[in-house]
Amino acid sequence: MKKILLILALLFVNELTQAQSRNRSRSRSRSQVDVTSEFGIMGGINFNNPKINALNTGGNELSDVGQGNFGFHIGLYSTIDFEMFAIQPEVYYSQQGGKFKVNTTQENEFKLSLIQIPLLGRYNFLEYFHVLAGPQFGIPIQAEVSFSGGSPTDVKDQIKGLDVAAVIGIGVTIPEYKVNGSLRWSKGFSQMIEEPGTTSGSVTSLKNSMIQISASYAFGG
Repeated sequence: MKKILLILALLFVNELTQAQSRNRSRSRSRSQVDVTSEFGIMGGINFNNPKINALNTGGNELSDVGQGNFGFHIGLYSTIDFEMFAIQPEVYYSQQGGKFKVNTTQENEFKLSLIQIPLLGRYNFLEYFHVLAGPQFGIPIQAEVSFSGGSPTDVKDQIKGLDVAAVIGIGVTIPEYKVNGSLRWSKGFSQMIEEPGTTSGSVTSLKNSMIQISASYAFGG
């Protein structure tokens, strides 16, 4: 009887040890996160809608006279993916700006080109979808104003050197084809005019805002 009890006790201790080992293994597997990364090229269309203030022919400042225009963007992106959550830094060239009127006959256009650097967080859901949000930092490289379709005037020296914006968006991923697409809205907080002009048609205030349709292709990981 004692031998039977001893054998049963040894079997119980052995089973308990194995169960603890299995639990530790499951805990380790749960704590491990599958980290992947990729990088690729991105590009798309900008629907620019800036807020512009400008001077009319009488020298008075008119508020919010901006109208939308179209531009494009092209650049590179990288994604560091922690399964449900990812970090997505990007760098791309972006055509922005907008049209504006200071009277009923004169339509002017403000063209602004920037190197944009978003630092985005990405939350993945429903396997193929994700949402994006984060800050974006723009470095102006070109700024021009065209008055009533005339020759453009360089106004780069009147523009501040940094545009700070916030970005939110939603996207879709098709990993089988290494393709991503997104719809984004960026809202600029920086007043970009550092030295407002004093002549008719001069832009006195500009804050960028745009909607982007963007597609990307991953060529590395």
